Amino acid sequence: MKKLKQLEDYYKNNEIDLDEIIEDFTPYITTIINNGTDNALSFEDKEEIFSDTFFILWKNRNRLNINVSLNSYLAGITRNLIKEKYRKLKIVYDISDFENDTLNSVNMYENDRELIIDVEQKIKGLKAIDIEIVNLFYYSSKSIKDIAKILNISELNIKTRLHRIRKKIKKELNNGGI
Repeated sequence: MKKLKQLEDYYKNNEIDLDEIIEDFTPYITTIINNGTDNALSFEDKEEIFSDTFFILWKNRNRLNINVSLNSYLAGITRNLIKEKYRKLKIVYDISDFENDTLNSVNMYENDRELIIDVEQKIKGLKAIDIEIVNLFYYSSKSIKDIAKILNISELNIKTRLHRIRKKIKKELNNGGI
């Protein structure tokens, strides 16, 4: 299996070589965008997601761990940008199809698959209400306002729960050596 490149592999003269990252990861990011958007987004929207992915990497370059796998990091940024674009355009999609298509078409990136499985396992261990909030927010693309109405819980409570859920899962993943 091909060695996954880390951020440290792209440093030259104490500065990140964004041009080389773009060159190496263009096919990967393009595949994620094409599989994650089908024909629901225009070419311009897809182009914007592509550009924003690398802009966010550049913007956060000083805060990243240089040993981070760029594959997972860029894939996460791209997926979040797609979800954000769908929310803005009020397009509903099934995220499980999106993740499966992306993973099947880019199966050389095994770390993403393992991370998704680990995250899904952590989600299954949450309280029932938290699982429902995660499903509504991430898998059904419901807004916090809509989730609050559906569950008859305040928006602040939903935001707080989502924050704590993400923090808990991140902590558990970090403690597990991921």
